[in-house]
Amino acid sequence: MRLTLAMRTLFIFCLLPATESAQGQISDSARVSVLTIYPGQDIYTLWGHSALRIQDPISQIDISYNYGTFDFQNPLRFVIQFAYGKLDYQLSLNYSGDFLAHSWHSEGRDVVEQRLNMTGEEIRRLYNYLSVNALPENRMYRYDFLFDNCATRILDALEYATQTPVTDTSSSEITFRRLIRPYLRNHPGLDLAVNLAMGIPVDKESTRRQLSFLPLELQSLLQYAYTSSGAPLVAQTDTLYGTPVSPRPRDRLSLPTWIGWFLFFLASVYFLYDIRSPRKRRFDPILFGITSLLGLMITFFWFVSLHEITRPNLNILWAWPLHIIPLYFSRQSWTALYWWGCAISAAVFALGTAWWTPYTPPVALPVSLAVLLRCIILARVPRTGFEPVLPA
Repeated sequence: MRLTLAMRTLFIFCLLPATESAQGQISDSARVSVLTIYPGQDIYTLWGHSALRIQDPISQIDISYNYGTFDFQNPLRFVIQFAYGKLDYQLSLNYSGDFLAHSWHSEGRDVVEQRLNMTGEEIRRLYNYLSVNALPENRMYRYDFLFDNCATRILDALEYATQTPVTDTSSSEITFRRLIRPYLRNHPGLDLAVNLAMGIPVDKESTRRQLSFLPLELQSLLQYAYTSSGAPLVAQTDTLYGTPVSPRPRDRLSLPTWIGWFLFFLASVYFLYDIRSPRKRRFDPILFGITSLLGLMITFFWFVSLHEITRPNLNILWAWPLHIIPLYFSRQSWTALYWWGCAISAAVFALGTAWWTPYTPPVALPVSLAVLLRCIILARVPRTGFEPVLPA
């Protein structure tokens, strides 16, 4: 959620209890709910959102605790910080009416409320926990998409309050990549970038508890959780707005994947021509320009960014970041070694997809095959005199 909404209700921090005695102001009539806001259209809303709601008719409190507040006033700065892995989020407090109205009326996002079955002591413990978290010195935290976000923090808070694990840490038999991809169904360009940037760690099976990084998965975990006494944790579920529908996996090839197979088709045609009669081609700068850019992106996320989930990354086997440079020195003898090395690396990746298919974005296979074919042709340039780009 953008910081601007939080600023409208910033004065609510003045209502926070500052002392232990003040924290006890919440009454036994208080109720706790988890609000699940379904995915929206903007990039920062694609994975949904979660918030905690505490209502107390005696104290006249109705506050939503939102761990997903960030500053989006400067989109470029936000993107840079997100890519680098140094993005801070914060806990903000909103009157629930404003928070829900913004989610539905302003953003058009469906909202589901799960009222929790918690004792008065557990609710007070949760209220105190959130009050301490909301203090100026505590409200900021370093955001991590998979392991520390608006949904995982809610799970932490609930388990602290109830002193009972919501779920176990056994394997869910579902990888992080498989969980993420349905949310990118309508954004093929972002799907391509995210899947190429993410490395092997996202292809490990998540634990059941780790599923909570997605708000809709947290909602499902809570629905099947139990209290320490054996009663269902969720006492009541209500759809406040809309008709919520969970994201579905893509049922056809995305546009980037079609483009990848088209590049492979062109590479195959040029390969058949050039293997017999080498000639100048303008296809190589396009292919290797694209792969060089993708390789630079992969290199940045692997070696520069602070993200742990982007390294190691097998896509570097075909997306070398320096592909474009040897094109301008193609008659030099050393380029033959470079292109043969590139061809072998791309072949290893393409053949290896039979074993590491979960690690492979659909677009990677056709592009790696296209790179393999062109590398074989380019490796022959010093011997044949074929100049594909510029005269030496």
